[in-house]
Amino acid sequence: MLFDYHLHSQFSADSEMTIDELCQAAVAKGLDEIAITDHHDIDYKDDTIEFLIDKKEYLAEIEKMQQKYRGQLTIKKGIEMGLQEHIFEECEQYLADDFDFVIGSFHTAEKADLYNGDFFENYAQWEAYLQYLKAVLNVVKKYDHYSVIGHLDIIRRYGDFEQQPGLMEDEQTAELIREILKTVIAKDKGLEVNTSGYRIDGQNPLPDFEILKLYYQLGGKILTIGSDSHNTETIANKFNYTISKLKDIGFTELTTFSKMKAEFHKI
Repeated sequence: MLFDYHLHSQFSADSEMTIDELCQAAVAKGLDEIAITDHHDIDYKDDTIEFLIDKKEYLAEIEKMQQKYRGQLTIKKGIEMGLQEHIFEECEQYLADDFDFVIGSFHTAEKADLYNGDFFENYAQWEAYLQYLKAVLNVVKKYDHYSVIGHLDIIRRYGDFEQQPGLMEDEQTAELIREILKTVIAKDKGLEVNTSGYRIDGQNPLPDFEILKLYYQLGGKILTIGSDSHNTETIANKFNYTISKLKDIGFTELTTFSKMKAEFHKI
């Protein structure tokens, strides 16, 4: 079974494809199942773009595609929810019980945007990494309405730095990652393996393989794979390579979701 569990359509302001185009490409690439996971970032700290979804319209369009592609492609109702400590109540109200799958992602920290660089203004590189991971840990300790943490070490992609080192290279950041993973596992949540990470160094997804090794060693089992595609060309990008590397670590299963319940598939 081949599936892509991180895909963006016209309901994400930064996507270049419609849900229909996305589904056509998924079928052409031989996928059995996908999750549409458009952005919903409440109180996103960049006034030049908005990542908010009309949920009724969004779910109706997914249901339309479920009917159109019945028998060809299983399509799950997913969402990528931007998590911040001060918006937990709004997240709960929005999500309700309407989704099969929720990626909990961190595009901001300390109410500052990662992408536009605001978050990095007051920190040196490793200080920024530490503060970001502290923000992630605070959220996963207090909030549970998600399926997997999205691109855990995404902060490596941002900041105007000459190098993008792995976060396991520093003792303090490695310890924070350990605490995040232990918390996620204890709450029966999971990680996504996001293959857009290869754009950083050509060698690793997000999170990188060192973090994934630690997740496995700590007993992590829930693991989805997604391309984080915003165009049809990158759907299922480097999946075969990534799955081979996951097998080398020791993983034997990947996960899909129905009504927020994990389903495991041998790889």
